[in-house]
Amino acid sequence: MFTCCLVDSFTSATKKAENISRIGRIFMNSQKRVLTIFIQLLSGVSLTKQDLMNDYKKQSSTIQRDIALIEEVLEEQVRSANKLDLGKLDRKDKGMYQLTQFLESNTLSDNELLAIIKVIYASRAFNKKEIYSLTHKILLLAEDKKRVKHFISNEQLNYQGVSRIDLLAQINFISDAILDNQKIEFEYTKCGVTKTLQRVPTAIHFSDLYFFMLSASHNAQDNGDLSLLNKFRINNIVNPRVISSKNKTPYKERFESGILTNRSAHLPFLGHELTMILDFYWDPVYVLDRFPDSKIIKENEDGSFRIEVQANDGYGVKMWLLSQGDMVKVISPRHLKEYIIQDMIGTLNYYGYETRLKD
Repeated sequence: MFTCCLVDSFTSATKKAENISRIGRIFMNSQKRVLTIFIQLLSGVSLTKQDLMNDYKKQSSTIQRDIALIEEVLEEQVRSANKLDLGKLDRKDKGMYQLTQFLESNTLSDNELLAIIKVIYASRAFNKKEIYSLTHKILLLAEDKKRVKHFISNEQLNYQGVSRIDLLAQINFISDAILDNQKIEFEYTKCGVTKTLQRVPTAIHFSDLYFFMLSASHNAQDNGDLSLLNKFRINNIVNPRVISSKNKTPYKERFESGILTNRSAHLPFLGHELTMILDFYWDPVYVLDRFPDSKIIKENEDGSFRIEVQANDGYGVKMWLLSQGDMVKVISPRHLKEYIIQDMIGTLNYYGYETRLKD
């Protein structure tokens, strides 16, 4: 009798435990289902109620409760101080769910990815190993990889990068040195001359094929003397190593990459800021696009445009002016005008033309 009662009690307890376990599994399965649906929405998948019913073998009411729970969480995120705004669940089409606002704000579209890849290839800054690695990683984000690949296939086939080293590792080393105010020592070659130099890097700048390490402000002068250089092609820096820390650069001597880009004709030469007046004998958009802080003063009687340009006196601006040939005439400053004239006379002498200025 006692044994029978003991068996009955054990059997009853076992059934209760099984029921509790089953309820727990149901609860856990429900949690897992909701979390899986939420992850799918975050990944950009457009879901339909019917597909969810089929996938999870659940009734319409169950899926509706799952979606309602997700919407409740999204609304709480909007009301909270949390800066992560996932937006609202898009229900524009009946029975379809998508986090449209979140996707548009936080993910890159295929067109955006294509634009990024195009710019990277056009820079020619990286070696083939790095450019292919970057391309592969960006393409992993694409929804229609085949479409994106179609528009970059020719660039991939003909790509010739200027760097022979792994540039990203070098950029990372210099970035750390900048953030930690470290002085570094390295070997650098220019015009066939190699020297060991020590500098405190302050910025990284990209322009015209190259990433540069800067150790002076954008107003400094580019110097032909290797020992006085403050701008270095990162792909030419050899064996960089840290030699000291706590080398704080004064705020007024900081390098401003955006100002250099806007005032140097997108050619990476430092220089003092100046206002340049010139007459341009072609579409003025070529000047306005190259120098975003420029403006048209007037249209001259001969059809040219007088333009005021905020630039610098670095060699990049001089190179750009010389490359415009007979489309440009420098009005001021006088020293820049004289530089252009003397350079053109020297060029003509290469071809056997002796030129004298009119009295």
